[in-house]
Amino acid sequence: MDKRISIGIIIVALVLVISYLVFGGSDSSKKKSASGSSEEMQDGKSQPHNETLSPMGDSTGLWDEALSPFQGTEKKGYMELVEDLKSGKVNFTWEVWALRRKCPADYTPTQCDETIYKFIDTKFTSPDKEKMKELFKAYFQFETEARKMEFPANITFQEKYEILKKRRRDLVGDEKADLFFGMEEAQVTFMQASKNFIDSSKNMSGPERVQKYEDLRKKTYGSYLDSVTKREDSFDHYQTEISLREKELAGLSPEEKEKKMASLQTKYFGKDGAERIAAANKELAAQNKKISDYEKAEQEFLSSNNGISDKDKAQKLKELRTKMLGEEDAESYARAKQFEEEAAKIK
Repeated sequence: MDKRISIGIIIVALVLVISYLVFGGSDSSKKKSASGSSEEMQDGKSQPHNETLSPMGDSTGLWDEALSPFQGTEKKGYMELVEDLKSGKVNFTWEVWALRRKCPADYTPTQCDETIYKFIDTKFTSPDKEKMKELFKAYFQFETEARKMEFPANITFQEKYEILKKRRRDLVGDEKADLFFGMEEAQVTFMQASKNFIDSSKNMSGPERVQKYEDLRKKTYGSYLDSVTKREDSFDHYQTEISLREKELAGLSPEEKEKKMASLQTKYFGKDGAERIAAANKELAAQNKKISDYEKAEQEFLSSNNGISDKDKAQKLKELRTKMLGEEDAESYARAKQFEEEAAKIK
């Protein structure tokens, strides 16, 4: 099997890929959001078309793993909700969209918001009921204003986000903005801070670089660190540490590097996961050796059989591949080589 294909299969088997973060929304979708019409309701779900409502991308589906104060029989009180928002265990925006998914498809956003108020009335007693409704009311007011926001043309994500962040805080105040958007703002801050750190720390030793990177995470995320870490993918952390230790790993002998990589794999994937990776790597190494042996045999055959026809040459090489690689891998190798040749012609 082609080396790159093998590596791809191994990586897919190890990780759940996280979609990354961008401003979204076409001009037409912005107009729909600004109108606040029922077009925002699709299949019983209210969709955050406007980039000001979901600057980190559409979070639909992410809520399945989060903890809702409105799920189950043991509902959370107002103060419990506040504490969960402060720790990042609960994301307020995700809560709103989770509740809106329960609204009928033909409801306008305003009608859907009213059903949420009624839902709170039936689930909570005073004074939690009034405090909950005040919190949601502030968020809904922010959304109404946010749909009307426009950004200057040709500005960066960071510039857009700073404008949005200031406007949100002007609308709801710092205290509520921290509850609604605090974790998101920490994530955006870390995006830029981590990039700057990677660029400026290349001369540090591996251990020092890893430690300072973790210190930066703790400082930036603060009370959100545990919640953010639980939602992140272990493979991302593994690759980040390998990147941070790139200079260190390059200076190790093959045996030392293998031992260090095994240690990192155990750290992030556990003993069983590390053993599966080792087994996959062993299989990949064996496969690569078979391919290398075949390519050496192919060159020897071509060198000693210059006079045969192209048809006979192709047939003999096919037989050689099948003998050395097996029928399935021989066919995969031939397809990969053909693709490489076609791609080279395009260039």
